[in-house]
Amino acid sequence: MNELSEIQKLIRLKRYEQPPEGYFDDFLLEFQRRQRAEMLRRPLWQIAWERANLWLDGFRVPAFAYATILVAAVGITTLIVNSQSPSTAVVASVSPSSAPALSGAPAVPTAPVAQVSSSANLPPSYSLEKRPVSYDAPFSF
Repeated sequence: MNELSEIQKLIRLKRYEQPPEGYFDDFLLEFQRRQRAEMLRRPLWQIAWERANLWLDGFRVPAFAYATILVAAVGITTLIVNSQSPSTAVVASVSPSSAPALSGAPAVPTAPVAQVSSSANLPPSYSLEKRPVSYDAPFSF
């Protein structure tokens, strides 16, 4: 209890103390001066790193933004995959006349024609080979 009474005496003595005139104005100026002096002692990269972290702390992305980005990514991926896959209505076929003839006459090559299902009113489309067709011998010197 002796310590408690000593603390109470100190608080009673400090009650009547007041800082001198202009103390708070000088305090603010002195604090800012010391703060700037401390900042000048630190390397530039530390200051830049600290400012970037402080700026990013205030940058908050709402939770629904992540869900929106995920849905958009799945939608775009679906569109890309569907645009690259062949349509189910168009099926490429080769006519039987392109098969080699049994006689000695060479067969006339024909371009494969795509058949369109009867339910769609689309004009006929043609499928192109990956490499252009050539009638030259493969090793012509």
